Amino acid sequence: MRYIDIHSHILHGVDDGSKSLDMSLELLAMMGNQGITDVIATPHFDARYENFEEYKETATSAFEELKSASSGKGLPNIYLGSEVYYFKGIGKSNGIRNLTLADSKYLLLELSGADIDDTVIKEIQGIYDNVGLIPILAHVERYATVKGFKKLLKLFDSGLAMAQINAPSVFGQPFKRAALKLIKKGYASFIATDAHSTDRRPPMLSQALDTVEEQFGTHQKSVFLKNSEKLLDEILKTQKENIFI
Repeated sequence: MRYIDIHSHILHGVDDGSKSLDMSLELLAMMGNQGITDVIATPHFDARYENFEEYKETATSAFEELKSASSGKGLPNIYLGSEVYYFKGIGKSNGIRNLTLADSKYLLLELSGADIDDTVIKEIQGIYDNVGLIPILAHVERYATVKGFKKLLKLFDSGLAMAQINAPSVFGQPFKRAALKLIKKGYASFIATDAHSTDRRPPMLSQALDTVEEQFGTHQKSVFLKNSEKLLDEILKTQKENIFI
Protein backbone atom coordinates (compact mmCIF):
# COMPACT_ATOMS: atom_id res chain seq x y z
CA MET A 1 0.00 0.00 0.00
CA ARG A 2 1.24 3.48 -0.93
CA TYR A 3 0.91 6.45 1.40
CA ILE A 4 0.66 10.01 0.16
CA ASP A 5 1.45 13.02 2.31
CA ILE A 6 -1.03 15.65 1.10
CA HIS A 7 0.38 18.59 3.07
CA SER A 8 4.06 19.53 3.19
CA HIS A 9 6.35 22.50 2.77
CA ILE A 10 9.31 20.75 1.20
CA LEU A 11 9.99 23.20 -1.63
CA HIS A 12 13.05 25.32 -0.92
CA GLY A 13 12.85 29.08 -0.94
CA VAL A 14 9.13 29.37 -1.66
CA ASP A 15 7.57 29.98 1.77
CA ASP A 16 8.45 29.38 5.43
CA GLY A 17 9.29 25.76 4.72
CA SER A 18 12.55 24.23 3.50
CA LYS A 19 15.43 26.69 3.26
CA SER A 20 17.61 24.80 0.78
CA LEU A 21 17.60 22.03 -1.79
CA ASP A 22 19.69 19.88 0.55
CA MET A 23 17.09 20.27 3.30
CA SER A 24 14.33 19.34 0.85
CA LEU A 25 16.16 16.16 -0.09
CA GLU A 26 16.72 15.34 3.58
CA LEU A 27 13.02 15.88 4.29
CA LEU A 28 12.11 13.48 1.49
CA ALA A 29 14.51 10.89 2.92
CA MET A 30 12.93 11.26 6.38
CA MET A 31 9.48 10.84 4.86
CA GLY A 32 10.53 7.76 2.94
CA ASN A 33 11.87 6.20 6.15
CA GLN A 34 8.40 6.69 7.67
CA GLY A 35 6.64 4.78 4.89
CA ILE A 36 5.57 7.73 2.76
CA THR A 37 5.82 6.85 -0.91
CA ASP A 38 4.37 10.01 -2.45
CA VAL A 39 4.42 13.64 -1.31
CA ILE A 40 2.50 16.68 -2.45
CA ALA A 41 4.43 19.90 -1.98
CA THR A 42 1.91 22.50 -0.81
CA PRO A 43 3.57 25.91 -0.43
CA HIS A 44 1.44 28.66 1.08
CA PHE A 45 -0.51 30.89 -1.29
CA ASP A 46 -2.20 33.99 0.10
CA ALA A 47 -4.10 35.98 -2.53
CA ARG A 48 -4.04 39.08 -0.32
CA TYR A 49 -0.29 39.50 -0.64
CA GLU A 50 0.95 37.33 -3.50
CA ASN A 51 0.77 37.63 -7.26
CA PHE A 52 -0.42 34.32 -8.65
CA GLU A 53 1.87 34.29 -11.71
CA GLU A 54 4.96 35.06 -9.65
CA TYR A 55 3.99 32.50 -7.01
CA LYS A 56 3.36 29.80 -9.59
CA GLU A 57 6.65 30.48 -11.36
CA THR A 58 8.64 30.33 -8.12
CA ALA A 59 6.88 27.19 -6.87
CA THR A 60 7.16 25.39 -10.21
CA SER A 61 10.85 26.21 -10.54
CA ALA A 62 11.61 24.87 -7.05
CA PHE A 63 9.46 21.81 -7.71
CA GLU A 64 11.23 20.96 -10.96
CA GLU A 65 14.63 21.41 -9.33
CA LEU A 66 13.71 19.12 -6.44
CA LYS A 67 12.12 16.58 -8.73
CA SER A 68 15.27 16.41 -10.82
CA ALA A 69 17.58 16.23 -7.79
CA SER A 70 15.53 13.46 -6.13
CA SER A 71 15.09 11.30 -9.23
CA GLY A 72 16.69 7.87 -9.09
CA LYS A 73 17.56 8.08 -5.40
CA GLY A 74 14.77 5.89 -4.03
CA LEU A 75 13.00 8.88 -2.51
CA PRO A 76 9.23 9.45 -2.48
CA ASN A 77 7.57 10.68 -5.65
CA ILE A 78 6.65 14.36 -5.49
CA TYR A 79 3.75 16.34 -6.89
CA LEU A 80 2.92 20.04 -6.88
CA GLY A 81 -0.02 21.59 -5.06
CA SER A 82 -0.73 24.56 -2.79
CA GLU A 83 -2.05 25.41 0.64
CA VAL A 84 -4.51 28.18 -0.16
CA TYR A 85 -5.34 30.76 2.48
CA TYR A 86 -9.04 31.53 2.68
CA PHE A 87 -10.22 34.75 1.04
CA LYS A 88 -13.62 36.30 0.53
CA GLY A 89 -14.94 35.26 -2.87
CA ILE A 90 -13.04 31.97 -2.95
CA GLY A 91 -16.34 30.12 -3.36
CA LYS A 92 -16.76 31.63 -6.83
CA SER A 93 -13.13 31.83 -7.89
CA ASN A 94 -12.40 29.67 -10.93
CA GLY A 95 -8.75 30.63 -10.54
CA ILE A 96 -8.34 28.28 -7.60
CA ARG A 97 -8.50 25.38 -10.06
CA ASN A 98 -4.86 26.23 -10.74
CA LEU A 99 -3.99 25.67 -7.08
CA THR A 100 -5.35 22.19 -6.47
CA LEU A 101 -3.44 19.16 -5.23
CA ALA A 102 -1.55 17.95 -8.30
CA ASP A 103 -4.26 19.17 -10.70
CA SER A 104 -6.85 17.01 -8.97
CA LYS A 105 -10.32 17.97 -7.77
CA TYR A 106 -9.02 18.55 -4.23
CA LEU A 107 -8.09 21.96 -2.80
CA LEU A 108 -6.10 22.25 0.44
CA LEU A 109 -7.63 25.20 2.28
CA GLU A 110 -6.28 27.07 5.32
CA LEU A 111 -8.60 29.17 7.47
CA SER A 112 -7.62 32.32 9.33
CA GLY A 113 -8.46 31.19 12.85
CA ALA A 114 -11.13 33.86 13.17
CA ASP A 115 -14.78 33.05 13.90
CA ILE A 116 -16.37 30.64 11.45
CA ASP A 117 -19.54 32.46 10.49
CA ASP A 118 -22.17 31.71 7.84
CA THR A 119 -20.19 33.64 5.22
CA VAL A 120 -17.17 31.40 5.68
CA ILE A 121 -19.31 28.27 5.49
CA LYS A 122 -21.03 29.56 2.35
CA GLU A 123 -17.68 30.25 0.70
CA ILE A 124 -16.35 26.78 1.55
CA GLN A 125 -19.52 25.18 0.25
CA GLY A 126 -19.21 27.31 -2.88
CA ILE A 127 -15.84 25.70 -3.62
CA TYR A 128 -17.77 22.45 -3.98
CA ASP A 129 -21.04 23.71 -5.49
CA ASN A 130 -19.78 26.47 -7.78
CA VAL A 131 -16.19 25.62 -8.63
CA GLY A 132 -16.54 21.84 -8.57
CA LEU A 133 -13.67 21.15 -6.20
CA ILE A 134 -13.54 19.31 -2.88
CA PRO A 135 -12.02 21.48 -0.14
CA ILE A 136 -9.78 19.75 2.37
CA LEU A 137 -9.45 21.84 5.53
CA ALA A 138 -5.81 21.89 6.58
CA HIS A 139 -4.90 21.13 10.22
CA VAL A 140 -8.56 21.35 11.19
CA GLU A 141 -7.80 20.60 14.85
CA ARG A 142 -6.48 24.15 15.19
CA TYR A 143 -9.98 25.55 14.75
CA ALA A 144 -11.67 23.39 17.39
CA THR A 145 -11.96 26.25 19.89
CA VAL A 146 -13.02 28.82 17.30
CA LYS A 147 -16.58 30.10 17.46
CA GLY A 148 -18.67 28.36 14.80
CA PHE A 149 -16.49 25.25 14.58
CA LYS A 150 -19.54 22.99 14.71
CA LYS A 151 -20.64 24.46 11.38
CA LEU A 152 -17.51 22.99 9.86
CA LEU A 153 -18.36 19.59 11.28
CA LYS A 154 -21.70 19.73 9.47
CA LEU A 155 -19.86 20.33 6.21
CA PHE A 156 -17.73 17.24 6.84
CA ASP A 157 -20.86 15.22 7.61
CA SER A 158 -22.49 16.36 4.37
CA GLY A 159 -19.48 15.42 2.24
CA LEU A 160 -19.04 18.99 0.98
CA ALA A 161 -15.60 19.22 2.60
CA MET A 162 -12.97 16.95 4.15
CA ALA A 163 -10.68 17.33 7.15
CA GLN A 164 -6.91 16.91 7.46
CA ILE A 165 -5.09 16.64 10.79
CA ASN A 166 -1.40 17.35 11.33
CA ALA A 167 0.62 14.35 12.45
CA PRO A 168 2.24 16.02 15.50
CA SER A 169 -1.20 16.97 16.84
CA VAL A 170 -2.12 13.31 17.24
CA PHE A 171 0.40 12.73 20.03
CA GLY A 172 1.45 16.20 21.17
CA GLN A 173 0.06 19.37 22.66
CA PRO A 174 -1.54 21.83 22.27
CA PHE A 175 -3.94 20.21 19.81
CA LYS A 176 -3.82 16.55 20.87
CA ARG A 177 -7.22 16.47 22.55
CA ALA A 178 -9.00 18.07 19.60
CA ALA A 179 -7.21 15.85 17.07
CA LEU A 180 -8.05 12.61 18.86
CA LYS A 181 -11.68 13.67 19.33
CA LEU A 182 -12.02 14.45 15.62
CA ILE A 183 -10.60 11.04 14.77
CA LYS A 184 -12.84 9.26 17.28
CA LYS A 185 -15.95 11.00 15.91
CA GLY A 186 -15.03 10.06 12.33
CA TYR A 187 -14.49 13.59 11.01
CA ALA A 188 -10.84 13.28 10.00
CA SER A 189 -10.09 11.88 6.54
CA PHE A 190 -6.35 12.50 6.32
CA ILE A 191 -3.27 12.74 8.49
CA ALA A 192 -0.42 14.72 6.92
CA THR A 193 3.00 15.90 8.06
CA ASP A 194 2.76 19.66 7.39
CA ALA A 195 6.55 19.35 7.56
CA HIS A 196 8.50 22.61 7.29
CA SER A 197 12.04 21.64 8.25
CA THR A 198 14.24 18.78 9.39
CA ASP A 199 14.51 20.04 12.98
CA ARG A 200 11.88 22.56 14.06
CA ARG A 201 8.93 20.99 12.23
CA PRO A 202 10.02 17.58 10.89
CA PRO A 203 7.73 14.91 9.40
CA MET A 204 6.24 12.71 12.14
CA LEU A 205 3.82 10.49 10.26
CA SER A 206 4.94 7.11 11.58
CA GLN A 207 4.55 8.25 15.20
CA ALA A 208 1.09 9.60 14.44
CA LEU A 209 -0.11 6.43 12.74
CA ASP A 210 1.29 4.32 15.60
CA THR A 211 -0.67 6.47 18.06
CA VAL A 212 -3.85 6.12 15.98
CA GLU A 213 -3.43 2.34 15.99
CA GLU A 214 -2.85 2.28 19.75
CA GLN A 215 -5.80 4.54 20.52
CA PHE A 216 -8.37 3.37 17.97
CA GLY A 217 -7.15 0.09 16.48
CA THR A 218 -5.83 -1.13 13.14
CA HIS A 219 -9.07 -0.33 11.31
CA GLN A 220 -8.81 3.42 11.92
CA LYS A 221 -5.20 3.43 10.79
CA SER A 222 -6.21 1.62 7.60
CA VAL A 223 -8.93 4.23 6.99
CA PHE A 224 -6.29 6.95 6.74
CA LEU A 225 -4.10 4.78 4.54
CA LYS A 226 -6.98 3.93 2.20
CA ASN A 227 -8.17 7.55 1.95
CA SER A 228 -4.64 8.58 1.08
CA GLU A 229 -4.29 5.87 -1.53
CA LYS A 230 -7.66 6.75 -3.08
CA LEU A 231 -6.59 10.37 -3.49
CA LEU A 232 -3.30 9.27 -5.01
CA ASP A 233 -5.10 7.00 -7.48
CA GLU A 234 -7.25 9.93 -8.59
CA ILE A 235 -4.17 12.09 -9.08
CA LEU A 236 -2.45 9.44 -11.16
CA LYS A 237 -5.60 8.93 -13.22
CA THR A 238 -5.81 12.67 -13.90
CA GLN A 239 -2.17 12.81 -14.94
CA LYS A 240 -2.66 9.89 -17.30
CA GLU A 241 -5.72 11.50 -18.87
CA ASN A 242 -3.87 14.80 -19.33
CA ILE A 243 -1.20 13.06 -21.36
CA PHE A 244 -3.76 12.32 -24.06
CA ILE A 245 -5.42 15.73 -24.13
